[in-house]
Amino acid sequence: MSNYQKPAIVLNEGLAEGVFAASGDAECWTIDPVSVQDWDGARHVFEIRCVHSAAVEHISSAATITLNFNSVVKYAYAEAGFPTTYSGSTVSVVRELHANAYKSGDTMTFKVFVEGNDEGTTRAMACTGATIRCTHQVNVQGKYD
Repeated sequence: MSNYQKPAIVLNEGLAEGVFAASGDAECWTIDPVSVQDWDGARHVFEIRCVHSAAVEHISSAATITLNFNSVVKYAYAEAGFPTTYSGSTVSVVRELHANAYKSGDTMTFKVFVEGNDEGTTRAMACTGATIRCTHQVNVQGKYD
């Protein structure tokens, strides 16, 4: 748990429920996986379009993108050699950020290629969910987010 962040605790005696705790990233990215080609001769091609929030500025050494599909993934890879793993119907891509500083409106776009058990399954693949998480770094002023 090297990315652990201390949970935030919110107390509100006017509520019936007594405890709320959360940890993890502020929502700094929106992600939109778009099917751009259902068959390239071997795989289904998805373009992953990400936009950084105007409300959050931080230094990030990498982003981990997790994609969920409607079928089991037999093989997957991301362009530019980004490290890619897959298991069941889930694909994870680690995109190292070479600029290291993301500010409002920054974007990143890349393609992910997935293959199902056969051509029909591959063509019918759909991304049913996507998340993105930054690996935060302390900036030169010692600040974090």
